[in-house]
Amino acid sequence: MSVRADPERSVTTVARRAQIVSAAIATIAELGFAKASFAQIARRADLSSTRLISYHFAGKDDLVEAVVAEVFTVAGRFIEPYVLAESTQAGKLRAFIEASARFYSEYRQHVIAVRDIWVRFRTGDDLLRFGLHTHEPEFQVVAEIFAAGQESGEFRRFDARTMAITLRHALDGLATQVSADPDLDVDSYTRELVQMFDRATRRDSECDE
Repeated sequence: MSVRADPERSVTTVARRAQIVSAAIATIAELGFAKASFAQIARRADLSSTRLISYHFAGKDDLVEAVVAEVFTVAGRFIEPYVLAESTQAGKLRAFIEASARFYSEYRQHVIAVRDIWVRFRTGDDLLRFGLHTHEPEFQVVAEIFAAGQESGEFRRFDARTMAITLRHALDGLATQVSADPDLDVDSYTRELVQMFDRATRRDSECDE
């Protein structure tokens, strides 16, 4: 005899988890990772008890993992259409930088929360839980853009992975500035980044033959 899952319960579970994750993002952004207790998160989520959080998440570490996964998912969904809309690799690179900056600006709370988690969330061995390896899917996608641009003649020859990692560090710098300064001129900062990486990747016909 098989037991079928209750679709309504599943939908409710997904919605409740999303509600808790959203509240956790807001709480961490406001109070910081260290002070974002289950009690504070439950209060912001308008839950009657922290047990409702414990029902859906094994502990704070599990919830924090879900927060980071959610921020990365939202960022990917936000950025991808801008990149796919471009027909050239140079256009895709520009769109990736501009859309990333737009995400940081429009989802500032998400950025503040995940950056605080990044520097404070540690493993049982007291090592940082998240690092460059967390961006590996991004590195692969961006490196493919660089490689395709080299193949088409849009970009000069360089190590695609190294440039992808360098771009991530540059965007992390912007994210840090956005987190610290709500009045930052993001458009101006973004234009500088676009020009910087255009010059760094552009093929020089005289030197690159």
